[in-house]
Amino acid sequence: MSPRAAIVAIVAVTLVATLTLVNGQDAAGPRRSELPADAGPTIIVEKNVEARMRDGVILRADVYRPDTAERLPALLERTPYSKNPGREDSAVRRLAAHGFVVVVQDTRGRYMSEGIARPHDEAEDGYDTTEWVATLPSVNGRVGTFGGSYSATTQLMSAPLRPPHLVAIFPSSSYNSRYDMVFQGGAFYLADGLSWNLGQGADVRRRMLHPGVNRDGPIGMNEAERQMFANNWTWHVPLETVDAMELHRFAPAYFEMIRHPSYDEYWKTFDIEARHAQFEVPAYHLTGWYDTLLNGTLRNFAELRKNARTERARSSQRLVVGPWTHSRPTPRSTTIGDVDFGPDAGFDLEAVMVDWFDYWLKDARTNVLSRAPVRLFVMGANTWRDEQAWPLARAAQTSFYFHSGGGANTLDGNGTLSETRPSDEPTDRFVYDPWNPVPTGQRGGYSRIPADQRELERRQDVLVYTSAPLSSPIEVTGPIEVRLWASSSATDTDFTAKLVDVFPDGTARMLTDGILRARYRRSKTAPVLLAPGREEEMTIDVGATSNLFMTGHRLRIEISSSNFPRFDRNPNTGTRFAESAELRRAQQTVFHDAQRPSRLVLPIVSR
Repeated sequence: MSPRAAIVAIVAVTLVATLTLVNGQDAAGPRRSELPADAGPTIIVEKNVEARMRDGVILRADVYRPDTAERLPALLERTPYSKNPGREDSAVRRLAAHGFVVVVQDTRGRYMSEGIARPHDEAEDGYDTTEWVATLPSVNGRVGTFGGSYSATTQLMSAPLRPPHLVAIFPSSSYNSRYDMVFQGGAFYLADGLSWNLGQGADVRRRMLHPGVNRDGPIGMNEAERQMFANNWTWHVPLETVDAMELHRFAPAYFEMIRHPSYDEYWKTFDIEARHAQFEVPAYHLTGWYDTLLNGTLRNFAELRKNARTERARSSQRLVVGPWTHSRPTPRSTTIGDVDFGPDAGFDLEAVMVDWFDYWLKDARTNVLSRAPVRLFVMGANTWRDEQAWPLARAAQTSFYFHSGGGANTLDGNGTLSETRPSDEPTDRFVYDPWNPVPTGQRGGYSRIPADQRELERRQDVLVYTSAPLSSPIEVTGPIEVRLWASSSATDTDFTAKLVDVFPDGTARMLTDGILRARYRRSKTAPVLLAPGREEEMTIDVGATSNLFMTGHRLRIEISSSNFPRFDRNPNTGTRFAESAELRRAQQTVFHDAQRPSRLVLPIVSR
């Protein structure tokens, strides 16, 4: 089997999970409520209720409310994935039965709403919809917002405008800066970005070509299109000329993104963190250790705790991080793939959300603020722990240095990892070939998977540095980085890093990973090309985790130059992003000596 065929096979196996989120569902399947399934009050559902935005465009929502004359607080979710449940809507009905008016709206230009969508530009529509909800006859003027992923974005984009009737929000799996989601370390999020826009474009195509067809329901790719995605579209170069499913016509925003590979004025519209000082609302942030939006959620929590507009808002931020992917957790969310995190790993999201909104919207005496502001699941130990802040102040930044005899290639090489600083050591080298990139492996939509990495670690273009078996457990909780001394024969290339927990039987479980496009090693606003052959120190953001490496386990870091198709392949040409049809090989060199000590920096927590 050719290198490309092998990678295509991996992409095809995991594509269904990747595209699940595009169609408006979680990677774990339909969202299910965990609230009691008792009969409760009769729920009245009003379909396609119209809300007029400030520019006259009509957006439509479904309104779920108990059959009562009492005016109630409202919960609002705004979604581009269709408000009409192609999946069960019991979650929404149960929230309504608990005493809320629940409003689910199609965002601008999506499904039953009018206008032309500009993805993620949701601030003003969010403000206008919040204020419209507050005026509904069944609503008492108090509004909360909820939802994950894009529905988290709709909340976080509008909250800085401070709608007068917005009381509290519940964003799950959010970004702090859209640029940092799209260009992670400067590398383009190819699989998620392309599949998401293809899914959105399918709705636009139906609206434009079949205007008389009922739009009130989700659609997505068929099997033939999924195969084209795996076999052709992700491989297409140059990126700017791909026209899968008439992408230029039906999802032009995809090409807006790739025309702005550096952080510039375009991205400021979508920079939530730049607006943190304007927030006045309490927020409950939730994410998973294997969610690719983990970093954004963590930063939103930490920076709002410091920079929100009022003391009430700063002190009322809450964070939960569990052993989950981008999908919404339930009490049954105890496994990812073959990895079982134990019976306590699940989480009753809906019960917690009701508790949160009962406190803020109904003045109920729940204990949402008496709990610790941070709750983390420590993998390995498979236990929950309360913390007072993120990152943990008591975490000690500890360097683990790369060592080898010049042959760290593959898991059978001589790469090691220890706290001992290197002296004079030979370099490690590998060839990065964009025609044969390191495959991402198992993944889901906006999700990593804690899969065994040994097959990938047999590649010659993967450097592997592994510690000795641990004589006692080590807990790593917090942000992680690699400080890499490296050079390349190319004027631009990528370097990747992956943190792995190696079990006594050899199983190599991925914990977190990161990537750096070398031209952005100094700044995401002003790219600088490499001087071929000149070594430089570069910092790779490897994300964050909380994991207890048990006695007998080993720490491992992998270094390479590709992670495809999660990220686009750097062509190694140094040309402007997305314009190169030429792909060149690059000779990569990693240094680890006294003057150039490449190292993994881990936040170690004493137990």
